[in-house]
Amino acid sequence: MKGLRWTNQAIVALASLTVRERQVLLDRLEMASQFPAMYPARQRGRFTGLRYFVLSRRWVIYYRPEEDLIVFAIVPARARPR
Repeated sequence: MKGLRWTNQAIVALASLTVRERQVLLDRLEMASQFPAMYPARQRGRFTGLRYFVLSRRWVIYYRPEEDLIVFAIVPARARPR
């Protein structure tokens, strides 16, 4: 992975994850940095254009693969962004 950057919102939400979920998250982000088109991009809504994946059926991770992979948000899977 070239680099990994986090927004403040994502860092705060990271504290809600278990140790196992954090490890799975980092593994998936590493894979996403190697294969940027692996996960779909949002077509509408607050996070339009950002790629995302679901973690442990509890969290939705929104990120953008650029030179550095930027994690924008970690939101509960049942909550819908406005």
